[in-house]
Amino acid sequence: MPIRLRTFLSSARHVSNSSVFIFQFIPFHLSPLLVHLSYFVIIDVLGFVALMALKPSNPNYSPRYVDIFFLSTSAVTVTGLATIKMEDLSSSQVVILTLLMLLGSEMFVSLIGHIHELRKQNKHDPEDSRVRSVTVQDESQIEEAIPATQSISTTSLKKSCLKYIGFVLLAYMVLILLVGSLSVFLYVAHVSTARDVLTRKSINTMLFSISVTVSSFTNGGLIPTNESMAVFSSNQGLLLLLTGQILAGNTLLPVFLRLVIWALRGLRIGRAKPEEFKFMMNNTKAVGFNHLLPNQQTVFLAASVAALIAVTVTFFCCLNWDSPVFAGLTANQKITNALFMAVNTRQAGENSIDCSLVAPAALVLFITMWCIPASTSFISLHEGDERGITEHKDRANKRRLSLNKMLFSPLACSAALIMLVCITERRSLSADPLNFSTFNMIFEAISAHRNVGLSMGYSCARLPHAEKESGCQDMPYSFSGWWSDQGKVVLVLMMLCGRLKCFHRHRS
Repeated sequence: MPIRLRTFLSSARHVSNSSVFIFQFIPFHLSPLLVHLSYFVIIDVLGFVALMALKPSNPNYSPRYVDIFFLSTSAVTVTGLATIKMEDLSSSQVVILTLLMLLGSEMFVSLIGHIHELRKQNKHDPEDSRVRSVTVQDESQIEEAIPATQSISTTSLKKSCLKYIGFVLLAYMVLILLVGSLSVFLYVAHVSTARDVLTRKSINTMLFSISVTVSSFTNGGLIPTNESMAVFSSNQGLLLLLTGQILAGNTLLPVFLRLVIWALRGLRIGRAKPEEFKFMMNNTKAVGFNHLLPNQQTVFLAASVAALIAVTVTFFCCLNWDSPVFAGLTANQKITNALFMAVNTRQAGENSIDCSLVAPAALVLFITMWCIPASTSFISLHEGDERGITEHKDRANKRRLSLNKMLFSPLACSAALIMLVCITERRSLSADPLNFSTFNMIFEAISAHRNVGLSMGYSCARLPHAEKESGCQDMPYSFSGWWSDQGKVVLVLMMLCGRLKCFHRHRS
């Protein structure tokens, strides 16, 4: 084993042991927001160190610290923006990025929170209540003990349901990743056009299959190819495979999760009892797992996702059907690419077309889709009367908190940070107004803040005539790769803020 690799593995082991202690200590002493922020920052720094320690595949490429830290943050926050050429990275660095996307994904973080919640319940197990139920002597004590016993039974049932959901979620992740990677590998191995692309780029087929599956399932958006999925725009089967993985890992996760639980119940797989299944399906709020929704709301979510995808595909095809966006593609391939982009605009950010060629109206539609949370449904179920009474009682508190909600809302944060990047890039805005247009800046910034990863890119052809002769060379990475170091740092902050957007939604 090389000395460099042995040293890296030894350091990684010590860092891992230290991280386990930190992750065990932090959750019981910090607020949930700080816990999440600490988790992402620690993983981000570890990923940055690992990426810098490993050598790129291109010996002539010397990575800059700011670009590698940007890339690490983009992977941890499952954003997908890149300021370097992905094909300059070595296989080891691609493995690190794949691991970062998995550790930073919504599903993995939810699983960690789920395990932490189980540990808290085990730590505060009401054993003393069981002892008191034995020492009753008169009827009044018996009447008081009955509700306590029922509460204990409900708590025990909830704990059993949480354990079972944790098992289902872990099995679901492993199954999707294994089956997805195998499906992509078999497709590339049997379709010559896809296989030739990887051969020409000297990308290992198995590494590509695993990386693109993790990227799609976690909605990370970072793929080993420079052009993302645009180089596979004619491979309909591959795009459809990844479309299913993207939906399974994000917008349709509650739907797939409920279907898996139903399937396990029908096949009688697992140790869950019939009363536990019934409790999980009928008391989703009591169970306390955010991705498990009531039956009716799950149906509404599935219908809403299908409707939004259909609207996006229709508008995208109508506005770009005969444009250079679909140059060289058949009618079926155009529809497949439109479907792939419609799914990616919600969160994933894997582009199969050049976004700079898309009609402006379609780009505005993309931005609109970014602002729609993954859990949005056209019809939502709320207990209106109870909520109305609570709001009436706490009206004074609501008025006092309204200013904070406005100042710290995602819209206010996005506006402030967009103005900041316009300040850091003011020289480029005046010297190169076509590439550094206000719309392109807003598009890139919102894409970073919403953790999407779609980018307009940069074109030397749009430079002023005097600048075209300065040796400008087009680069196959995100538009932010041409920004100043200060602008990239601001985007890093935007990606981290966007990854914590769940705390904005739950702010009261």
